[in-house]
Formats: sequence, C-alpha cells, structure tokens
Amino acid sequence: MKNAKTILSAALLVAMLFTSCTKEEIMPFQAEPAVHFASESVEYTFLGNPEGAYVQEVDVTVLGNKAAYDRQVNVEVMSDSLTTASPGQYELLGGVVKAGEFTGKLRVKLFNSEQLDTVKVMLHLRIAESEDFRKGNRESVDMTLAWTNKVIVPSWSYYRYFFTAKASTAAYRAIVEATGVTTFTASDYRALGATGAQALGTKFGDYVKQWNLDNPGNPLRHDDGELAGEEIVPMYYTHSKFD
Repeated sequence: MKNAKTILSAALLVAMLFTSCTKEEIMPFQAEPAVHFASESVEYTFLGNPEGAYVQEVDVTVLGNKAAYDRQVNVEVMSDSLTTASPGQYELLGGVVKAGEFTGKLRVKLFNSEQLDTVKVMLHLRIAESEDFRKGNRESVDMTLAWTNKVIVPSWSYYRYFFTAKASTAAYRAIVEATGVTTFTASDYRALGATGAQALGTKFGDYVKQWNLDNPGNPLRHDDGELAGEEIVPMYYTHSKFD
C-alpha cells in the first residue's frame, strides 16, 4: 500500500509539472511595444538658414520588438506654461518607426518670423498612444522643442581645437558666417577628418584676419563668455597671406 501511495504521488507531481510547462508554452509573456523620446530637449536656431521654415527631426526609441512594417508615432502638444509657440509657428508632420528598426523620427516643421529675432519659443510635446505603440517610460514621454533666430552657442568641445579656444556668441556667429557650419561635434569631426577640420578652421581664421584688416581699430572681439572684450584669436589662418 505504501508503495502504491508513493507511485501515485509521483504520478501526480509529474502531471502537475507537465501541465505547468504546457501552460507556459501556450501562454508566453509578450509586452506591448512602447515608444519614448531619446532626449529631454532639442533647440534649433535659424542662424545661417535663409529659409522661412525648417523641419526638425526628433529621435524616438522603441521598447519592445521590431516589426515588419512601418509603425506610426503619435504626439500631443501640451497646453501648459512650457508651450509658448502659437499654432501658426509650427506644424506637426507626424512620426514613424520604419520596418525592422528600433528607432524612429518625429518631424515638426518650424516657421521663422521677426518675433524670433528677440525671443525663443517652445513646445512641450508628449507621446500619445497609437495603434502601434503605447507610451514608454513615464520619465521619457515628455520633451521640449525650442527654436529662435537668436544665437544659441553649442558645446565648444571640438570648436576649441580648430576655431578659437573659448566660446562666445560673437565667435560662433563669425564661424557660421565664414564657413556655414552650425554644428561641430565628434561625429562632424570624424566625417571631416583632421585635414578637413583644419581647413574649416583656416577659413574661419582668414575671415577674422581679413575683418581686422578691413576694420582697423575695431577687431572682432568676444562679446560674452570667459574672454568677453578680448580679441578673437583663431587657431588656424593662412600665414603667408596675413603675416
């Protein structure tokens, strides 16, 4: 009798394990795909852009699996104190994560105006649920997008090696006017290489040197920052022309 009970108990245990495994195979866990912003804020300046509009792309990131089709990303503009742009100053063009991708782009068309010469306007954007995505992490579903005509001085990490040592609004404006370059990041440097970066720096340096020759007594100076009031000294210039 004891052996029979032992055999019965073992059979019940095996049956329970088999049932548990079968249920897990039939009902696997699959999280719904979600999406959130890749950054908390983006700023754009129309400095160096003669056009009346610009399409700003904002990166979004998928939480979940890839899909074999394009997926739509929805956003809403929050009507709060962070949103200072009027409806006529922008147009939401929609967002998409392309088939087979984990990242996508939200596109917003920004319009220039005289008002932006003196102010910066902003949108507070929030991810909205769509047929393809639910909202992602709570701390990453909001971001701000700002734009202006005013000069926004970027990070000076790579500028200081090829243009001038210290940042200022006047130095950045001169770089844009001389070269047309509005960003100079690590990826920009890698794309140009050392020779290309030095060539841009020389173009800027020649601009500064020529300005100073054409405007004796009124050289280009830093207007703010650590060297406010001091002359802008380029890292490179054509020595055979100006020395």
